[in-house]
Amino acid sequence: MPVLVITGTGTEIGKTVTTAAVAAAALAAGQSVAVLKAAQTGVRPDERGDADEVVRLAGPVTPAELARYPEPLAPGTAARRAGMAPVH
Repeated sequence: MPVLVITGTGTEIGKTVTTAAVAAAALAAGQSVAVLKAAQTGVRPDERGDADEVVRLAGPVTPAELARYPEPLAPGTAARRAGMAPVH
């Protein structure tokens, strides 16, 4: 099972759209796809996050999220400010 990591150092630079495009291509090739968003920041618990957006754009992938922090900050900072454990 191949694992592909898509990462970037800024916000709004296309990580989610790129992930959706890669996921859609893998689905079209007959592969099953799971998408993991390690730390989602700046989204309330009842809002759709980036993993949900990948499902909307790409199709039937399995989405997962390890942690969600309320402030739109770097994950470590957002976790600390929320009094929550960071993702390791």
